[in-house]
Amino acid sequence: MGYEEAGLLPPTYLGGPVITPDNCDREPIHIPGSIQPHGALLAVDAHTQLILQTSVNTAAHLGQPPESLRGSSLATVLSEAALQPMLAALPVGSPDNLQYRTTLDLPVGRRALTAHRVQDLLILEFEASQGYDPTGPHALRNAVFALEGAPTLDGLVQVAAQVVREISGFDRVMIYRFAPDASGEVIAEARRADLFSFLGHRFPESDIPAQARALYLRHLLRMTANVEAQPVPLEPLLNPQNGQPTPLGGAVLRATSPMHIQYLRNMGVASSLSVSIVVEGRLWGLISCHHLTPYVVPPEIRTALEYLGRLLSLQVQIKSRADTDAFRARLHAQHARLVEAVAHSLDPLETLSDERLDLAGLMRASGVIVFFEGRWRARGQTPSPTEIENLLAWLRTQEGSFLYTDALAELWPPAAQLSDRASGLLAIGVGNNWAEGVVWLRPEIATVARWGGATPQSAKDSLGPRRSFATYVETVRGRSEPWHPGELEEAQDLQRALTATLGERLHVLRALNAALERSNAEWQRLAFVIAHDMQEPVRLIAQFAELFALRYRQQLDGQAERILHFLLDETARLRTLTQDLYAYTALLSAPPLTRRPVALDEVLRDVLAKLEPQIRETQARLRLPEQAPLLQADPERLRDLLLHLLRNALTFGGRPPRIEVELERVPGAWQLTVRDHGPGIPPEYHEQVFGLFQRLGRREDAPGNGIGLALCRKIAEQHGGRLTLQSTPGAGCAFTFFLPDPEHHG
Repeated sequence: MGYEEAGLLPPTYLGGPVITPDNCDREPIHIPGSIQPHGALLAVDAHTQLILQTSVNTAAHLGQPPESLRGSSLATVLSEAALQPMLAALPVGSPDNLQYRTTLDLPVGRRALTAHRVQDLLILEFEASQGYDPTGPHALRNAVFALEGAPTLDGLVQVAAQVVREISGFDRVMIYRFAPDASGEVIAEARRADLFSFLGHRFPESDIPAQARALYLRHLLRMTANVEAQPVPLEPLLNPQNGQPTPLGGAVLRATSPMHIQYLRNMGVASSLSVSIVVEGRLWGLISCHHLTPYVVPPEIRTALEYLGRLLSLQVQIKSRADTDAFRARLHAQHARLVEAVAHSLDPLETLSDERLDLAGLMRASGVIVFFEGRWRARGQTPSPTEIENLLAWLRTQEGSFLYTDALAELWPPAAQLSDRASGLLAIGVGNNWAEGVVWLRPEIATVARWGGATPQSAKDSLGPRRSFATYVETVRGRSEPWHPGELEEAQDLQRALTATLGERLHVLRALNAALERSNAEWQRLAFVIAHDMQEPVRLIAQFAELFALRYRQQLDGQAERILHFLLDETARLRTLTQDLYAYTALLSAPPLTRRPVALDEVLRDVLAKLEPQIRETQARLRLPEQAPLLQADPERLRDLLLHLLRNALTFGGRPPRIEVELERVPGAWQLTVRDHGPGIPPEYHEQVFGLFQRLGRREDAPGNGIGLALCRKIAEQHGGRLTLQSTPGAGCAFTFFLPDPEHHG
């Protein structure tokens, strides 16, 4: 891919702009057109072995001037015995990160050869060599043993910094770990005692821009031997076969970016080397080495450092895996309890929101939201109901069915107002979407970040990289404690378990519920039409019966009088029955209720005003709650519920009725109780009384249509609560409305 396709700028030697802090993230660092002066480079046609380009310093390093080499065969530099093994090691199709290394005895002395292939080009690099092989010394063997023996990840990186410094001789060696946002932190350090420590310091993403990180992922080692050395250009600058810059991304002699050179100067560093730490195909971090004086690291030492880097990458993966496994082992029993409970559950929403299962604690979360079949439950510290609805609506727009972040406001800006409850989010969907699932939340934790010189917003000035690397302390807000890799794996395992356990069942239930809803809707429409349309003929029958009685009563005998009286009574009952049925079907067909603050004393005052005639007639004695708090409820439906419960108590509460209205605060809810001192109800009828048109005893002894308590229970359920009865014969009845706080229900 050319620099244009990669979105990079043309190099300056092709007329590209001068690299500045504003455009350095587009600098084509892989085609500098020059190398560092401590070695020489040849670019060779891989098919003909003709030398196409040379660095201009070949006379000093190879004993032959560049003009005599260009166009000649590679055999003028390498003997057949040296050439053939290299060609065999770098056949057609070799990736550009595959290197061939050897040492050669040339007329000018011993040289280390490093070669790699870039499509049809062979890139050969020559450096002075002492012929020293560090892979055998005691220090390297000890380094390997030390890395393998480190018990933890923290111990591993500190050992790595120390052994790399011992082998390389650098003044400072740091282990630098990348964060998800591509900023980095020094997590281990070995240094000269007189040097300032960078341990624990963070560095912004712009210090190692994206194109550099991509290069580091592919080519594991790079070096700057002397920040004051002048780069040596290639001749010609462009490949004569295609007129394009020659890719030098895999060349260890590649000239360093001028912007990075200035960065190192500003740090007081004269020479640097870094080795990539790659874990599971991802750039996990770097071994970053600094020296205060120019330092050409011998090729043999570099080889040893690259081996150590590869071993460190493997050990980081092993130690990270062990750390994650140990973390998850502590969650195994709780995970098993959750899956077992859900496997035997008919209502996943109720099961998963059972506080005894501690779903929030599984992920060390401060709050959890469980959402299934259009309903949700919240436990712990969570946003308000409206905010939860908005959060779930946003979540349903996200791709996939697994999402996590420790900075929710960066993904969903409204979360900036919820930082005390929802700065961190971990969410799983059951199945392949967000129709059902679980959301864990964590609050903001204000932390102090120690930056190496500046925050990401002020890392560069108009003249180049920042000049100071003194510690800059910043208070970071809007972030939660990061989710542990073990928690992320646990969430994904739980997601798979819930999907396997509930996925097919939920699919079937959704289909059955849809069919049931259609059937219920049809019955509701039928009942509504019947109740509505019956009212007019019933009204007319009642009017004509009353008119008949007024006009012909004097002409009726006793038998006819009784028949007419029966007709009027039954017509009145039919009228109240149709009115009650109309009210019940209207309640079923109504849109979802709207909860808002309601003053209980005002609702009771309205209800008692409507019941005043019955209260006066029965000489009832009522005791109301002393406190009158604001309840979160639908005002009209709360009024209907209290009206029916108090009317029921006035009717069945003894003579004269004694009625208490009680209000009690319980965890997460209010309990509103209407208590009477009537004959009570046997336990076997406690559920029957809530059925539609259910009555106990004869109609003559128990007035009413048997629909009031059914209405009350439906109103309670629409509030996400419940209506219960406590009663024993002779001890009266207590009907209790459990009204949950809105933040616990959706």
